[in-house]
Amino acid sequence: MRDENSEPTPLSAGGYERLRRATETYREDLVLRLGAEVGLTPAEMSRFEPAHVTQRRHGGTELYFVAVPTDGREAYLPSEVEHDVRKYVTATGIDETERVLPVTPRRLQMLVASVGTRAAEETGREELAEVSTRDLRRHFARTMLADGIPPSVVMRIGGWDRIESLAPLLGEPSEDEVLDALSPAPADSDGRAVSGDPDRTRQVIEAARSVGSALSAVNTRSEVEQAVCDRLIDSDRYRFAWIESGETDARTSRTAAGLDETSLEAVRGSLAGRGTDFTRRACDTRDVQTVRPDSLPNSEPVPIAVVPLAHGDTAYGALYVALDGQAVPDVEADVLVTLGRHVGQAIAAAERRKLLLADTVVQLEFESSDERDVLVRLSAALGCSIRLRGVVPIEERSLLCFLTVREATTDAVFDELQTTDAVEHIRLIRDRGTESLLEVALSAGSTITTLTSYDGTVSRFVAEDGVARFVGEFSNETSLRDVLSDLTDAYPATELVAKQEVERPTRNTADFRASLVARLTDKQESVLRAAYLAGYFEWPRGSTAEDLADSIDISSPTLHQHLRTAQQKLMTAFFDDDTDERASTLDP
Repeated sequence: MRDENSEPTPLSAGGYERLRRATETYREDLVLRLGAEVGLTPAEMSRFEPAHVTQRRHGGTELYFVAVPTDGREAYLPSEVEHDVRKYVTATGIDETERVLPVTPRRLQMLVASVGTRAAEETGREELAEVSTRDLRRHFARTMLADGIPPSVVMRIGGWDRIESLAPLLGEPSEDEVLDALSPAPADSDGRAVSGDPDRTRQVIEAARSVGSALSAVNTRSEVEQAVCDRLIDSDRYRFAWIESGETDARTSRTAAGLDETSLEAVRGSLAGRGTDFTRRACDTRDVQTVRPDSLPNSEPVPIAVVPLAHGDTAYGALYVALDGQAVPDVEADVLVTLGRHVGQAIAAAERRKLLLADTVVQLEFESSDERDVLVRLSAALGCSIRLRGVVPIEERSLLCFLTVREATTDAVFDELQTTDAVEHIRLIRDRGTESLLEVALSAGSTITTLTSYDGTVSRFVAEDGVARFVGEFSNETSLRDVLSDLTDAYPATELVAKQEVERPTRNTADFRASLVARLTDKQESVLRAAYLAGYFEWPRGSTAEDLADSIDISSPTLHQHLRTAQQKLMTAFFDDDTDERASTLDP
């Protein structure tokens, strides 16, 4: 039995119940339930009307749904929540076409944060103070998956468009669970085999496991690809393997195992004669393609499975594996598709690592007046200036963008952005009257999201009066033609104004420390070092702020002031050392 104090996440079943007990109004409780039990976002909650509730009868059971106006999906509405909605609507006199929660999405986010803070104070669980509306949706998905609801159903009723969005919420299955799930079922009433040979299935799973183990020990794309090919042909199931790159203009074989270069070119030539681009077909369909070449060197022709290698919206090519003479059953195809996603993820990580460590990168500078970009449209509508301070990838293929907005009021910015479906949430970090710092989660609708989908880094972005100038940095192996094609297809009023290869300045550990020491006062450095050595930054903490203040003989507020200032300087040195220099190059 788990200890009551060992709650693994802020919103386990127990954490959610503690949140609900901390609510003080029916509205607060309803907001929590719509997020955690229906899966609505703040924007969807703020537009929810009683007329959106529909009812269906299936298998003798009454089921309720919410017709979500923002994306056209139907979210499942548990009967208990439907009952609470009906009670709330009746008690408050809300008409069928009136909004149940007539406030902004931001206000709903603040409401959830307020309940979380209250729950933390009442229970002593500090993690509850960090709960957000995003956590409510995660709880919804996690609960549905734990109840055995298929991921595809959870995606549909929750509004997620890719299975990768739910990946962090899926538990890691044991070997026995994998084998049980993939074991062949009896033949159906028509005598057709429902699944493949169990021995073959076991071979496929062992091969996939071997590849997964190898991927954890490699760092570069070439190492990833070679490890995949080598491990697969170690299996009795596969005779040889190679990987085709994702370059559409000059496709090449990058790596291979199990056959020499002459034989590989002969096989590729045989497939090319079929007149079909199997790599593109696999990447477009995100499914395994099977082809039998006309001939193979020194052997009879055998089927070849073409497996897409992709991560998110980016395709990295295809894995070609020659089988042992038997076709690919559905079970094996599913395993290979999953393997392809893992390999694509490993390639994406290697490309990001390469971009971070590269001595040279390719810089593309663009100018866009296309108001399909939400930030261009915002700057045009309000006549304001928007500067990107930084980007952090988050779940569900979204980006957390930190924006400095000048010459526009915060209320006007919120009103404009809250009407955009691509904006998942907005949070005000700092308001200085003529300038504000905002946190904006974008799921699409911006040139920024397009560039980052190719593992690019947006080093500069400034939008003023409907015109944006921005710079993306890419590794030398990125298909720049694909980047330009996708960007201009989505945002036609965008043009490339400069392209150059630039060297990155390198800094060693001593340089970084010297830079930091130059920023810190003696007192700030002393407090930061004392806090580090006393275990203040560990979890659980080795020392409290009060312990530390007593030891240093300063007041607790003074300690917090020194720590916050020192931490800010540390983070600036690590994350943002050249922001001012970069930003100034785009100043008018």
